[in-house]
Amino acid sequence: MLRDRTTQRSIAFLLLAWAATRMLLVGATFGLAEYFLPDVYLYSTWTILLNERQFPVGDAYWQYPPGAGVLFALSGVVGPDPIIGFVVLAVLADATILALLIAASLRIHRDRYSPASMWGPWAWVIGGVAIGPVMLARFDLFPTLFAVAALVLISRPWLSGIAAGIGGLLKVWPALILLALPRGKLWRGLAAAVATVVMGTLLIAVWANGGVAFLGEQGERGLQLESVGALPFVIAGALGLPQQVVLRYGSFEIVMPGSTTIGLVITALGIGLIGVIALQRLRGRLEAVATGDVALALVLVSIATSRVFSPQYSVWIVGVAAAASVDKRSRLRTVTILLVLMSALTSVLFPWLYGSLIETTWYAAGVQATRIVLLLSCTIAAVAVVLAPHAVDRMPLIRGLVRPR
Repeated sequence: MLRDRTTQRSIAFLLLAWAATRMLLVGATFGLAEYFLPDVYLYSTWTILLNERQFPVGDAYWQYPPGAGVLFALSGVVGPDPIIGFVVLAVLADATILALLIAASLRIHRDRYSPASMWGPWAWVIGGVAIGPVMLARFDLFPTLFAVAALVLISRPWLSGIAAGIGGLLKVWPALILLALPRGKLWRGLAAAVATVVMGTLLIAVWANGGVAFLGEQGERGLQLESVGALPFVIAGALGLPQQVVLRYGSFEIVMPGSTTIGLVITALGIGLIGVIALQRLRGRLEAVATGDVALALVLVSIATSRVFSPQYSVWIVGVAAAASVDKRSRLRTVTILLVLMSALTSVLFPWLYGSLIETTWYAAGVQATRIVLLLSCTIAAVAVVLAPHAVDRMPLIRGLVRPR
């Protein structure tokens, strides 16, 4: 395909679009530093501590597995200061994701070129614009890189498992990608991931102290204001009912009667759904489902049922959705479009309407409600495609969101 001039022009246009949009994002990240760089400033304080071979044990804001410490330490090496270094690393991670998606698209569509051949890479380029500067100013881009790598390397279970393991060392959720592996390859991928995590943890423990301290942090984290479970309270606030919101662990949480129960219920629901998908994988019932669709369903379930739904989670969603869209068998390309739209609404909500959301004004509540409805609609459609693929075409509310078999 690379010898085809149409393909060459398509890739050249894609790369130009990526370069132009990322230049704008970098400019906005530094130009609006007071809105987008506070987290990077926090990372830079950790960089200083990590350079002394000590993790920030006891810091309420530290919520990352040990691999994150290595990356934060690197940000102090690649740039003149940790802040610029972090953004440089983020741009490199962004570019690597695009390269992985292009390579996977060329491999899968090697028989002939069509406009759909580059759907996945374009979803990432456009999705990055929708996410906004948050993409380059948060840590979540790095685990997303390894989740995407694990997904595009799914035909090579050892490599896929290693990528998922590295992603798990950065932030636990990329380990979910392992369940996208076909049953015959699952154990090889799982073995590679476990070996990677164990070896990586041991090496990091030799390098610095306190790498596993995050396991004991934030065990009492509550229902975040932006989460799915908090939506009834946000709507109630918009209707005039009094609300109590407090700042804890770096996010605003709902502290109201019933909020803890809702958090526990949705968490249990998420664990149950992921368990059902895992069981179906082990029973060999998902072999006909596109691997990327399985991965996207798992990530959406984990986010929709989490007590936390931070704006940067859009990076996870768009990255995995773009990787899933590369597969010609994927039935969730329309869902990918809706997820990009949801990410755009999220970038409006944060930071521009976040103060209004805390005050539960009607217009901020409306944006939040639309964002949550889009997430839930996409999650339900993805779960249906994975668990009931033969019945989807008979589901009036879902069949419009998915491609027919």
